[in-house]
Amino acid sequence: MATQARRPDETQNPYLRPLVPILIVLVLGIIFLFIGSFIAAAQSPDAAPFDPVKMIPYLIVGAVIVYGLSVTAAQQDFWRVGTREVVYMAIGAALYGVLSWATNIIHLPSVALVSLRPAIVIPIFFGIVFGPAVGFFTGFVGNVLGDALTGWGVFPIWDIGNGLIGLVAGLSIAFANRKRSLDVLMIVVAAVGIILTIVLLTSPVVVDPNDSTKTLDVSGMWWLPLLAVVLAVGLRYAFRGREDLASAQIWGALAIIVGIGFSSLADIWWSGYNLPTAILGEFVPAAGSDLINALILLPILLTAWKAAQAQTGR
Repeated sequence: MATQARRPDETQNPYLRPLVPILIVLVLGIIFLFIGSFIAAAQSPDAAPFDPVKMIPYLIVGAVIVYGLSVTAAQQDFWRVGTREVVYMAIGAALYGVLSWATNIIHLPSVALVSLRPAIVIPIFFGIVFGPAVGFFTGFVGNVLGDALTGWGVFPIWDIGNGLIGLVAGLSIAFANRKRSLDVLMIVVAAVGIILTIVLLTSPVVVDPNDSTKTLDVSGMWWLPLLAVVLAVGLRYAFRGREDLASAQIWGALAIIVGIGFSSLADIWWSGYNLPTAILGEFVPAAGSDLINALILLPILLTAWKAAQAQTGR
């Protein structure tokens, strides 16, 4: 009796499948960090210095996190990096970098270089539509490019965090049809936002990282996480008949929490912040503004993409 031959991707070890795209993106990311450091130095003499040795532990930790997230969906056939994926990586990174540079002049109250970035929707969109490998590269390299063009320098922990945003959003492909998982994730996102809102209203003072004798009052940002919760929960139910959009919204919100959370917590070791300063002075303004931008813009982009696909017959 004849037996049907299995495709190579069906027999490959699920723990090995994500390694190749992760290593490819990691190597390319390191190359772009060096390129970004030269661009930033040319743009501004005050650009943050690039320390390749200091970044190694953070790249390792970031790679481990990426691998762990990848294994959760290793059975899915979206880890291949071919010509099509490389093209989308280049387009996504260029869009995110240029659009981020265009709005980096709009600074938000924080202890670091946090700006208003509507372009955060780009790595989320590319991750959801083209897969987690494309999303990670778009976020990682796009953030390097945006910061370099602005003349800020390169910040590996924030580049990794932006990459994680694209990757986690891309994992939504594996769970798009699991309604229960969406409800659980919505509760997680809402709980994080509510807790942060309460903390901002009750303990809003953090230490100024540039001068330990001074403090900063961040109570004025209490509405950021609260508005993000309202949008996340409201849009989840508004798109109840469109599970694809609901899934994208919730996974996009989770992606921002994971990515910006990684970067903010890593700054405890990278920049010497204490935990309250990292969370309230950095995570809240960065993640809060990103959540609001993404939750508003993502359904618009996805709807336009679906319409374009329908017109072209794809």
